[in-house]
Amino acid sequence: MASTSNDIGVLFLSEERNGGRQKRKKRMWSVIESTDTKLVLKRRKVADYRPEDLEAFFRLLEDPVIKKFLESDIHYKVADKYLLSIVVEYFGRVRLPAHTYNRIHFFVALFIANQIEEDDMKSKFSMMPALFGKKLWRILYSDFRRVQRKFIVAMNWRVLVSRQICDEIQAQVPTHWVWDRDRDFLT
Repeated sequence: MASTSNDIGVLFLSEERNGGRQKRKKRMWSVIESTDTKLVLKRRKVADYRPEDLEAFFRLLEDPVIKKFLESDIHYKVADKYLLSIVVEYFGRVRLPAHTYNRIHFFVALFIANQIEEDDMKSKFSMMPALFGKKLWRILYSDFRRVQRKFIVAMNWRVLVSRQICDEIQAQVPTHWVWDRDRDFLT
């Protein structure tokens, strides 16, 4: 329980640093088609993650609790490569110093990604016993939800991540074992 309140304090370093506000990003445009009289532009999605966010993510994958959880997800219903890419993007949107990310942040980001992208409530809640233990997770779930709400606010309510950004994140280190987590759609 003590680590949860400590995690809440660490989570909001970025709010204090930014004064609770994030600067608006410049819009990036790409030329799709060009003819003599016509130019077709498309707004390009820009990723928020930083290289240090990706390093923090890889460091967290070595955490014994996270490693055990990922090993138990044999069909990749809760943590396939795209949901894990979203975790990296969420880290970039929260903008905490990379060394402060810990397992609570990982599971909060993965839980949010599952809420946004998946319909299976049962699979999503399989994270809770892995994080808090089978006996304590129901007691600590309300604290987890409180941290989750603060995490979403720190991301400025931007919870949608495009597949293009996920592919870009995976392309940074394409040979890492975590990107081999392709979901088995037959189960």
